[in-house]
Amino acid sequence: MHMPTSGSSLIYVAIRGVRQELLGAMLLSHSDPDSGLSVAQRYALQAHAANLRTCLQPEHEHEASDPRVGSFERLRLLESVVINANDAILITDAEPIDLPGPRIVYCNPAFLAMTGFTEEEVIGRTPRILQCEDTSRATLDVIREALSHWKPVEVELLNTRKDGSQFWVELSIVPVANEKGWFTHWVSVQRDITERKESQQLTQRARQEREEKLALQSRLEERERISEELTYIAFHDELTSLFNRAYLMDELTKVFENVDPQYERATVLFLDLDGFKVVNDSMGHLAGDQLLKRVANRLQTCVRSNDVLARIGGDEFAILLIGKDQPETAVKMADRIVSQLHTAIQIEGQDIFISCSIGIVTAGESHTKPEELLRDADVAMYSAKKQGRGRWSIVNASMREAASDTLIIQNALRQAIKHKDFLVFYQPIYSSNSEHLVGVEALVRWDHATMGIISPDAFIPIAEDLGIIHELGAWVMHTSCSEVQAWRKKFSHLDLRLSVNVSGKELSHPGFVEQVTRIIASTGLPATQLQIEVTESVFLYQPDAIAEVLRQIRQLGVRVALDDFGTGYSSLGYIDRYPIDAVKIDRSFVSRMMTYERSEAIVSSILSLGRALNLDITAEGVETAEQYNLLRKMGCPYFQGYLLNRPMRSEALLHIIKSAAECSV
Repeated sequence: MHMPTSGSSLIYVAIRGVRQELLGAMLLSHSDPDSGLSVAQRYALQAHAANLRTCLQPEHEHEASDPRVGSFERLRLLESVVINANDAILITDAEPIDLPGPRIVYCNPAFLAMTGFTEEEVIGRTPRILQCEDTSRATLDVIREALSHWKPVEVELLNTRKDGSQFWVELSIVPVANEKGWFTHWVSVQRDITERKESQQLTQRARQEREEKLALQSRLEERERISEELTYIAFHDELTSLFNRAYLMDELTKVFENVDPQYERATVLFLDLDGFKVVNDSMGHLAGDQLLKRVANRLQTCVRSNDVLARIGGDEFAILLIGKDQPETAVKMADRIVSQLHTAIQIEGQDIFISCSIGIVTAGESHTKPEELLRDADVAMYSAKKQGRGRWSIVNASMREAASDTLIIQNALRQAIKHKDFLVFYQPIYSSNSEHLVGVEALVRWDHATMGIISPDAFIPIAEDLGIIHELGAWVMHTSCSEVQAWRKKFSHLDLRLSVNVSGKELSHPGFVEQVTRIIASTGLPATQLQIEVTESVFLYQPDAIAEVLRQIRQLGVRVALDDFGTGYSSLGYIDRYPIDAVKIDRSFVSRMMTYERSEAIVSSILSLGRALNLDITAEGVETAEQYNLLRKMGCPYFQGYLLNRPMRSEALLHIIKSAAECSV
């Protein structure tokens, strides 16, 4: 006797005689106690129990009773069970499962009712008549595997009726053996579970639809989130988290499209930081980015919740105010911004003082689109910047006219650079000892077709803004070097020195030293006879880099002169720190020294400094004989000014050179 193992259970089957007396019992171990016995397994147990009862019946009862009566009784009992069963029952021969397969030898009425077949249509055929295209091949393989090893099997299977309609059954198949233990038949019991399967399918479909709905909702939410993120990215500045230019333009477009009266007085403040490039160049871009963030934070404290604050460029910001009374509000806001930025901002342990220039414009009849409004705000901002650091300005008609003129000049200047529509004028420089011509300063003029000769003050700043100053400067240097060298060859006894003005942007341009080297080589002018003049402003931006360029220039033999000396904050410091050979006293000191003793003292000090440091000193702007005589008395070595000669064309200078040559003979 085998005891049930863990996870199994005992099944007890009582065996009774014809008088219901207990003859014995049958004990079975079941490996799956939770599932219970299938219908087919119960039918098989009943058949085995009936056979055992025959074996266990007492002999006197066998003798007293007719064996045929007992067998008939058993058959009648089993037949009654099968016929009246609600489940469809099939009995097949225990033939090989391969084609054609076990043939049906019996089917009960429930099977005929369930399938719609008649008994004549079923007997002698195989259960395959119930299969359809949708019947699971995998499930059929499970049945085939079990039957090939004479094992019972229970599955759920999709069958088809005679009329082609489909139905689900819970199918149980068990092998049946005779008294000798030979398997003779297969008994299959089918219970219709179509309603349950349909219910399960409906539940599964509902669950699937719910999951799909949730997934769709999740995708929509994710798409909405991504859309919001993309919108945020599209309309916000990554560095400062302020609105960007695209958002500002979008809001301005609404202003011009909206007919609401409150939009009639939309006002824009255009802000540009003063001296931001110095921070970027001296401390690096990371420090510059930190400064922009801090400035953005301060600007946010100056605007209202319904104002639009945007970063629209590198160091440019804009504020949009909407409403009828905004011009007055804009002025107050501009004052607030200037005050907020007045306090130092600490970056990397250093106190940085930053300011901004602000242009203010209110939309009017002359504005038809956002670009025009921003254009006028930009014009007003540049007007404020010309007034000095930390100023604001409201656009007016004269500014627009000046901006229009600037645009015309810009376009014409580009064409002039292309066609070389320039002239080099020369202003002579004289020695105080011999009163002889010792040098000339090259001064560029624009030979405009309609406006005539234009002075450099009108177009040099524009050329710098357009980024074409390097090309213009190279042309001036090459032209003047060529002409001076030609004169030097023709009048060999004259030792003329050429002075050429160079801006900070030219010095910082890559390849400037190589450019000077090529010009000297191609024109033949000795490097010692070339002097470049720079103002103190060139040292404000990248001073170390500028100093290195000047050192390389001096190594070529070219001299360096500090122009407009005395007008800057640190003139003496520049002489001490940078490679300087000469200084030119600014004309403002020369013009005032006859009236103000302080100016005379400054000029005297500069001359003493020059002698002490072995620097060549030239006085600019000498316009009267009194100035000239006083400078000679003070020991000034060189003079330049309208008293002696105005700037002139090369032809006029050539006459002076000839006269000087004749006088020296």
